Parts: sequence; C-alpha cells; structure tokens
Amino acid sequence: MKIFGYARTTINDNDLDAQLNTLSDYGCDEIFHESFDITNAKHVVSELENVLSNLKAGDTLVICRLNRLGRSTCQLTELSQSFKGSGIHLVSLDENIDTRHPMGEIYFKLMNGLSAMESDLIKERTLVGLNNARKKGKIGGRPKIDKKIVKKIRHLYHEKKETIQFISTKCNVSVGTCYKYINLSEADLAKISQE
Repeated sequence: MKIFGYARTTINDNDLDAQLNTLSDYGCDEIFHESFDITNAKHVVSELENVLSNLKAGDTLVICRLNRLGRSTCQLTELSQSFKGSGIHLVSLDENIDTRHPMGEIYFKLMNGLSAMESDLIKERTLVGLNNARKKGKIGGRPKIDKKIVKKIRHLYHEKKETIQFISTKCNVSVGTCYKYINLSEADLAKISQE
C-alpha cells in the first residue's frame, strides 16, 4: 500500500513548488506532477494517466486541492467512482477529505449523488431544448435528401464514373452522404423511391 502524490499547476496558480513541498511533507512515497505552459496554453506533460496507472487497491492518492485532480466536475466524479470501485483511497489536504476514514466515505457518496444529479440535469436540458425546437417547427436529425439528388449521386458515380469529391461538391452533400447513397441496396433504394 503506497501513498502517491499528484500536483498540477493551472493557468491561475503556478504553485508547483509549494504543492510538491506539501506532498513531500505529507510523506508520499512517489510524487507525480504536471505543469501548465502559459505561453502555449497547453499542458506540456500529462502525468495524471501515469499516476492512475500506478494505483492499486489499498493505495492512496494525495492531492493539495480537488481542483488539481479534476479539470471538471464530471471528470472528478468519474475519478471518484473509479477509486471507490477499485479500492483506492483519496486524500485532499485543503478540503480535509480522507476516504481511509469513515467520514471520508461521505465524499464518495456525495460525488455519486453529484454524478447522478448532473446526468439528470443534462437529460432535462436536452429534453427542454428538443421540445422548444419542436415548438418552433424544427425537427431533429439530418434533413432528408431529395430523391432527385440520390439519383444524381448514383448516376454520377456509376454511369459517369466521377470522383466522390466531385460528386460531393456537385450535389452539395458530404462525402459520407455520397457513399451512403452509392452503397444502397436495391431494397433500400426502392424505399427511397416510394417516399
């Protein structure tokens, strides 16, 4: 059972040395860290996957703050659920979270609740958006392509032997749409003709 530390700087806080000192003082066996490159606005080194691949059941991951572990609430809840399922403990020093103790178990329960709530909110927002779109007369999905366009695509490909790129441009459809209608079975082609 090892204690791993993980430190990450953000665009707002470049406090890597302070985090490393805190994790070292805590007694971490091994510390992983990644830095944010402000000039390129991207992460130069991605160490989170490395630390996660080293964690085994009974190990503990120590972080200074929760926002250093997850870049979003969704990522944080997914990681928390993964830790719970794998028997990995989490310690967040600033928030006084330690899942090795009974009070720390509340954190996992809270994160499970947040995950379920976020999922419900996404579904709700999606349904509201779809209903509003329907009220305005909009229907989801891709618009149907006119039978004449389907015939034109197939004719240009099979009879004229034109390239997919040419057909795509000429018919004002994507390359994928061209392939879809070129590769139609006779039964599917008959259905389109009846519509």
